[in-house]
Amino acid sequence: MTKLVRGSAGTRTANRGAIIAALLSGAGIDRKQLVEQTGLSWATVARIVDDLLADGLALEQHKIVREGPGRQAAALGFNPRSGLVCGIDLGGTYCRMVIADGIGSAIIRCRDETPRDLGTAELASWIAARVLGLVERYGDGVPLTSVAIGLPGVVASSKDRVVGAFNLPQILGTTFVETVSAELGVPTIIDNDSNLALLGELHYGDLPRDETVVLFSLGTGLGSAVAINRQVLAGPEGLLGEFGRLRLPGRKERLRDLLSGAGLLSLAQAAGHQLGSANDVFADPDRFGGLVDEIHEALLHLVSIVALAYEPSTVVFTGGFSGAFSDSVLETVSAETYETVGVHSDLHRSVLGESGGLLGAMAAALSGYYTAIGVARHQVASITTSAPGVVAQLDGCAVDQSAKEEPA
Repeated sequence: MTKLVRGSAGTRTANRGAIIAALLSGAGIDRKQLVEQTGLSWATVARIVDDLLADGLALEQHKIVREGPGRQAAALGFNPRSGLVCGIDLGGTYCRMVIADGIGSAIIRCRDETPRDLGTAELASWIAARVLGLVERYGDGVPLTSVAIGLPGVVASSKDRVVGAFNLPQILGTTFVETVSAELGVPTIIDNDSNLALLGELHYGDLPRDETVVLFSLGTGLGSAVAINRQVLAGPEGLLGEFGRLRLPGRKERLRDLLSGAGLLSLAQAAGHQLGSANDVFADPDRFGGLVDEIHEALLHLVSIVALAYEPSTVVFTGGFSGAFSDSVLETVSAETYETVGVHSDLHRSVLGESGGLLGAMAAALSGYYTAIGVARHQVASITTSAPGVVAQLDGCAVDQSAKEEPA
């Protein structure tokens, strides 16, 4: 452990960040334990704790009883009412939101149909109004501090523009991002929805955090994300992992045409098939000739590409369309991938389901909040939480239906 000492402004900020990270990682920790965990002096810990208490970022909890002489110590914790965060998973079909407190406990969530008929500014305004309405109705006066939005599109590395959005073209460019950020009035993080879904899996799912993992989001569109040693990878133009753009071998169709709900629906209808949704193909495969076999071949091609590119230990599938692939299908694809390219990867569906993207957006919003109050990025990465507790809180929190109750 490297001992931090009082000195420059940068060192003081690092010391403060270390204390906040320790408070966020431990339930009921006292000053003595903070000294032991951080390596800071008693005087430094006492000063920082007093400042955090005065700023409303920390609070004193129960008394800790220890054997031997001396007064009882007060347990300290990060104040969950210090600020609210919002995570948003904006999809081509549904928009999911969660408002959580400063330690990631969900307060309220909602799931609304995405108003695809709205223009760019109108869609941004709808999202901002929905968030601010939830905060006003359920936030109990606690201020909103940070928002993160997962978008169904390619986000540039600058995080200020969307350069590709096959299923929701309104978000292209900078106008959507600028408008929603301005109307929310707080720091707003945007990223590709697959990247945030993978972040959610790493924080709250069952993925190995110190290995190479790949996530495929098979929903309205086809998205993917890659993480190595807990870090989600990103390219300068946000195109890393956009495998849906690749053409199938010897064909004009792209991978997304067979491995996404919207793509498969369009492909089947163009071939003269009448169907209500892409899932109809799997419900009655004989009716569609060899289309299901083509889908499985496309999946094998996709997994083989990422196997050679990244050699992932695990490939996880999420999104509504991923439910079309049974465990036996994924096991077969895993075995055939190994036979074809010599890389073994465990293929399975997400344990978080559709909550993964929402949890990832919440994690990104929390990270944004923590960095704003002085916690360095490497300190944020060191914070440990009870993943099952966070997931259970999200699953069990109330669902707001007010958007459905509003008159048309």
